[in-house]
Amino acid sequence: MVGDPEVLLLKTLQGEVDMMDQYICTPANKPVLFDAQESGNFHFYTLKETAANVMVFQLNLNHTDPVKNELYNNRDFRVGLSHAIDRQAMIDAVFVGQGAPAQPSIVEGDPLYVERLSKQYTEYDPEKANAVLDGIVPDKDSEGYRLDKSGRRVTIIFEIDQVRTTFLDMFQLAIPNFKEVGIDAQIRTMDRSLWETRVRNGREFDATAHQFGANSGVAAMLDPRYFVPFNSNALYAQGWALHFTAPDNDAAIEPPADVKAQQDLYKKLLATGDQAKQQEIMLEILNNAAEQFLVFGVSLPPDGYGVVKNDMVNTMPVMPNSFGWPTPGPSAPEQFFKS
Repeated sequence: MVGDPEVLLLKTLQGEVDMMDQYICTPANKPVLFDAQESGNFHFYTLKETAANVMVFQLNLNHTDPVKNELYNNRDFRVGLSHAIDRQAMIDAVFVGQGAPAQPSIVEGDPLYVERLSKQYTEYDPEKANAVLDGIVPDKDSEGYRLDKSGRRVTIIFEIDQVRTTFLDMFQLAIPNFKEVGIDAQIRTMDRSLWETRVRNGREFDATAHQFGANSGVAAMLDPRYFVPFNSNALYAQGWALHFTAPDNDAAIEPPADVKAQQDLYKKLLATGDQAKQQEIMLEILNNAAEQFLVFGVSLPPDGYGVVKNDMVNTMPVMPNSFGWPTPGPSAPEQFFKS
């Protein structure tokens, strides 16, 4: 077990890792890994990306603090934050220019593509962001930070799994963006097990970020986490998701009527085997999601990569990169062997 991505990278460069595509296979590390292929005795394979975004900002819409709960559930507040983000700067710095500003959405060209869902509020426009936020939290303290209706500074602490290094890189750019519009944004990194306890099973955190979900076709129907809170992967609304999966659970929270309607639509989708009907219902869900704007993101992801030792046999040169597939499970790792 390796707890530090830098240690994992070093071990990979030294040829100690047989196969890896998580944590270290970032755009920033690719030149280093490319140069070490001969000495490390490995080569690359391609991951066809299926994630809905490179990073999704998720405010906790089920927060136990009533003031934060009300603020985060204000759609315009989320719109203001979205306009505050310089997505192109993140794409250029973290993903070496690969990508284009987009919300969590369906890839263009797919039958489920909804342009509004993908493109709305992606313009970097601090002036527009300030104008929107002025209508919600106009008061500021002596340092220019906005004050909520209880008089507290509007502080959003994004709690992040510490191994997601690209998230940390993006937040180095996002935090000044948020500060520019009067929002005290911070990141708190933590071990994955603590993150699971705090975020997936808690209600007291402010916000988090993640990237999975699916961006096309049947995959999006199987994992529409950013469009309808249907399971515990809807980190922005765990209580609403629990209402979908276990409504009698004491921790379940009945969602607003429009979100509940989304859940009912998704139940209809799951209940039919008619592909045309499934697509019709999913398009309705996606159009509704554009109206609700529950979460916001940075860019649809470019294809990824992994590294595999040259003496590994039966590995796939190209495979989907998906939590739902799940990579590399269906590529039959039980048939991999070392020559």
